[in-house]
Amino acid sequence: MPDVKLFDLKNIQTTADLDPRNYVIDDKSLAKAVNMAIWLQKPLLVTGAPGTGKTQLAFKVAHELNKMNTLELNGFAEFAATPLIFNTKTTSNASDLFYSYDAIGHFQKKHVDQVKENGTAGNQAHPFIQLNALGKAILQTYGKENILADENLRDLQLLKNFSTIEVQPSGSVVLIDEIDKAPRDFPNDLLNEIEHYEFMISELNNIRVRRAVQKENEPTARIVVIMTSNFEKNLPDAFLRRCLFYHIPSPTEEALYKIVCARMQPYLKVVYKDEPEADVEKKFKNLQDKVSKVISEFQQYKEKMMEKPPSNAELLEWIKVLEIEGFFSEDVDFKKLSANQKTILQYTLPIIAKSKDDKEKIAG
Repeated sequence: MPDVKLFDLKNIQTTADLDPRNYVIDDKSLAKAVNMAIWLQKPLLVTGAPGTGKTQLAFKVAHELNKMNTLELNGFAEFAATPLIFNTKTTSNASDLFYSYDAIGHFQKKHVDQVKENGTAGNQAHPFIQLNALGKAILQTYGKENILADENLRDLQLLKNFSTIEVQPSGSVVLIDEIDKAPRDFPNDLLNEIEHYEFMISELNNIRVRRAVQKENEPTARIVVIMTSNFEKNLPDAFLRRCLFYHIPSPTEEALYKIVCARMQPYLKVVYKDEPEADVEKKFKNLQDKVSKVISEFQQYKEKMMEKPPSNAELLEWIKVLEIEGFFSEDVDFKKLSANQKTILQYTLPIIAKSKDDKEKIAG
């Protein structure tokens, strides 16, 4: 008797999942909050349940701003297509947002040079300093060409990743992800830097770098800072006063339907790329007609779950697996599911239920 194949190595995580063109902002108030952050040049602090698209927002904003030319940007420099990202850690300090210094590597290099040169080491700290998200964004407001022409900044060309700075000035979207993970001193230490977009490199004789400005103190390129928080701990009042705040609410069923359809159409094109285009469109039309019932059931499941209600991201993953397993090949009526659909539903519940109790509540 032949062995039954236990595992099937499919890849249903596709490039379409990460394409900001497929992200939907179905919240006009959120779009206005982003606009005000751009106008006021203040960071936008975004909260919301995990999986509500807080991180994806930065990618969408960068993508949309990148499509605009200088005229549409009222004379400001054009934007980079992707955000610069700083993933906050529990050990992060304020300077990490701008640059990191490899002190151990520098020490080792000094020691080697001292041995080779009989105690006459003269290597500099520059090659051991790497620009991080906001530091890179600030230098990018100048552009490589202008930095090299400025005797006060010319030394920065020796930094480890200076070559990644574009030749001409450009705007940047900076994502500071999960800022509430950082120690409490982290946001307090950023008050001046985040307000004026400037930082100091202590390892280079306290050289100070501030966002490039034109006449009348007008910036040449804009920086849009988007910070996310799960509110694991409260942020300081002084820091919050320097930010705009927006909480992303749980989307309605109508909004979820738009999000799912916008994400599933390009996803199906990638997964079924070897099939005729007409057949892929037929699959999408079939899903469009039936997925609203799954979303409605998903919302009811969320109400029952007490320990860890599922997120929008988990809904999308669930629908992907349901589609691959053929759940939508039959009529979808949760009161009259076929035996095959019930089986599929039971073994896909671990995607959305993350505790024994929650799974039992929705499996009955």
